[in-house]
Amino acid sequence: MNTDLTNQIRTLIDSELFPLTDCVSDDTDLHTEGLDSLMLMQLILLLEREFSITIAPEDLDRVNFSSLTNIASLVLRKGNIA
Repeated sequence: MNTDLTNQIRTLIDSELFPLTDCVSDDTDLHTEGLDSLMLMQLILLLEREFSITIAPEDLDRVNFSSLTNIASLVLRKGNIA
């Protein structure tokens, strides 16, 4: 997995949505850490703006947004990010 991308997403969530403690690993379930439906919509808008991607309705699967690793995978699939 692209560690730089995962770190970018971590920083984005931490600074724009809610603080991520040091114990939140790349595979920690973000829903148990406080990611709710309102924050999820905000996260989608942030990801689309930050990475110039479009997240389609069919991408709105809980698994895609369950961890930093899964979010990074989604961003990689949706964009031209190396």
